[in-house]
Amino acid sequence: MHKATVIPLLAATAALAAACGGGGSHAGSGSSSGTSSSATTAVTPGSGSTTSSVKTGNPPAPVTVTESGSSLLYPFLQELVTPLSGAYSNVKLEPAAGGSGKGITDATNGITTIGGSDAYLNGAELSSGLMNIPIAVSAQDVFYNLPGVKNLKLTGSVLAQMYEGKITTWNAPAVAQLNPGVTLPSTKVVTIHRSDSSGDTFLFSGFLSKTDSTWASQVGQNTTVTWPAAPGALTANGNPGMVQACAKVPGCVAYIGISAQSEALAANLEEAQLQDKSGQFVTANSTTIGNAVKNAAGSVPSNLVADLLYSAGTDSYPIVNFEYIIVKPTQPDANTALAIRDFLTFATSTSGGSTPALLAKENFQALPSNVIPKVDAAVAKIS
Repeated sequence: MHKATVIPLLAATAALAAACGGGGSHAGSGSSSGTSSSATTAVTPGSGSTTSSVKTGNPPAPVTVTESGSSLLYPFLQELVTPLSGAYSNVKLEPAAGGSGKGITDATNGITTIGGSDAYLNGAELSSGLMNIPIAVSAQDVFYNLPGVKNLKLTGSVLAQMYEGKITTWNAPAVAQLNPGVTLPSTKVVTIHRSDSSGDTFLFSGFLSKTDSTWASQVGQNTTVTWPAAPGALTANGNPGMVQACAKVPGCVAYIGISAQSEALAANLEEAQLQDKSGQFVTANSTTIGNAVKNAAGSVPSNLVADLLYSAGTDSYPIVNFEYIIVKPTQPDANTALAIRDFLTFATSTSGGSTPALLAKENFQALPSNVIPKVDAAVAKIS
């Protein structure tokens, strides 16, 4: 479809958002009265050079906004269900998982109101009239199952060679060279990849493509790829499935969305340190993710397609992304369009869904302020 470890503390997240100008100042709140009319409210966008207003308000009749897609985004959307209905009593969000590919397909075919995706849309999908609207910043961890071996350092190229079946044991010279002084076992490497059409696969294969020329030319980046025949390779469905599969298999390595970080750590998996573009080895936390966003999100285009992977700068986590909502600009009726605008403005508002408390539950971060006006401009087109 496409080409192309430390849980943040609330104070750290808030400080980073302020430093980066993260999050919009738009209100994202409406009347909670079930008898409210469809009168709308002009929402002031976040700071930036672009100005727009988004009409929001409680729909005069109940509207259910259905969603399927990213298992990385799904837990965050679950967190928004209750506060969204508290702000707009006639708007009910019903999220589901299934993978980013499913989210894009379901939104395209009208099976759901919106889709959730870790991957941005490709040119053909954008040309068909779909929009991808970011609502938060996310990231992806690489976990491994080697009891007693902690803080292992890995590069994108070494991971590519593992997934290509070229590095087959954990004490291989390429791994040992990155980890001097570490006693590495001769345990066989067991790679695990997603069986569903996945935005996490899009992110991981994109990172490998940016760091290994053979992977880029022979496998590439997509929500589904033709995986090389690595010995003993396993598949799993969704981030929960990746955690469960890796926990059962000593020697496994798996890419797992950061919203499942706490589950992976609870399963006694170890988080790898990944080499960033400057050569440093870093883990995913509020600082390294924030640095990556600052370095990569300075010139997000109006179509909101943004590649945040392997960004320049020191101490920048290399697998970072926007979490996207996939939506058609033209909806079947005015109330549905209003409910979608309500949801999107609420989700990206620092006084709505993008509070430090809600974001920190999934290790997400607020959108940078320079992106908010472009988000608002896109949301305003939904009618």
